[in-house]
Amino acid sequence: MKRVIKNRTKGHGHHGMITNLVSPSGIGNDIKPFVFLDYIHGVPPQGAGFGWHPHSGIATFTYYIDGGSDLEESTGNKVSFRAGDIEYLQAGSGAWHKGMLLKDQPTLGFQLWISLPPELETADASSVYVKPDEIFGNEHFKVLLGEYEGIKSKINPPNDMNYLDVNLGAGEKWTYTPPESHDILWLVVYEGKLSADLIASVGELIVYEEGNQHIELTSDHGVSFLLGSAKKFEHDLVSGRGSIHTSSSNLESSQNKIKEIYSDLVRKGTFNETV
Repeated sequence: MKRVIKNRTKGHGHHGMITNLVSPSGIGNDIKPFVFLDYIHGVPPQGAGFGWHPHSGIATFTYYIDGGSDLEESTGNKVSFRAGDIEYLQAGSGAWHKGMLLKDQPTLGFQLWISLPPELETADASSVYVKPDEIFGNEHFKVLLGEYEGIKSKINPPNDMNYLDVNLGAGEKWTYTPPESHDILWLVVYEGKLSADLIASVGELIVYEEGNQHIELTSDHGVSFLLGSAKKFEHDLVSGRGSIHTSSSNLESSQNKIKEIYSDLVRKGTFNETV
């Protein structure tokens, strides 16, 4: 039976060149553990990006197709993040980070937030940086997170989930068959257009009804898109500032941890803003 589309959106703009496609109070609650997705596109001016800000209870997954940013984390990690790289920050019980976009460089990328299960949302923060030659795939897709057709990501996913970067040439067809345990499925086009009975253009998010059916995709002139599938996250979402937890008590504990990290960063002279 053909899989039905439940929702489709081009999101809403915020912070200039950033379009929010998924938020935890909306679509994110339907497709959890994928709880937040920003689409970053345009040419950034001097100083554009994300200043120091905290997270907890989630993992942030940042992936640029074009452009990049200079990243820094409260864990002490610093990296010059460029097109094709992955930054994965498992914030756990609390972490701060910032990312400043490259001035005047055409930029195209996505930041995804992933809910963490209870055993990880209270753990210490950790991060992984992945270079393009460490991202594996075949002629149609790269596995950014998870495992598909025997190809695994370098990053160990926090949930039963897949995240793929898919590229189809003109007239090519491709079928995605989710693992049996996956009942969540979505995709977002970032270049070109999907064809046939599913016409989706750049910046459009497509969410399928829950189920396990495969989907068949094609493009008349070529298309590139990100695709996510997962076993639905079984916990409720309790949200705070940059934080999403499975309980109010875990959220409160992590907010205290975030304040402690902030005070430590101030003592070190990292920044002088106030929370």
